[in-house]
Amino acid sequence: MEIILEIKKRNRDFGIITWPYSLDFEIKTMFELKDTINIEFGDKVFKSRKVSYKYRRISLGKKRIESLGKKKNFILIKSKDAIQINAK
Repeated sequence: MEIILEIKKRNRDFGIITWPYSLDFEIKTMFELKDTINIEFGDKVFKSRKVSYKYRRISLGKKRIESLGKKKNFILIKSKDAIQINAK
């Protein structure tokens, strides 16, 4: 399963990954409604990142998101142990 999310200004300003209401079902299905998930971003795995379904966001860190440069989209890919996040 793969989901593409746009990187917006608020994502860069606050260091979060957000998704629109229209993708809520797909995200909840991918994350299996878990409170915390493991995220693979770059070469590192971040364990137990909290997911806020109420505000539709995951905190990743401002410096990590700024490191993406001018890329426009997040690509979320479900793997066995973690959610892989790539930028495009």
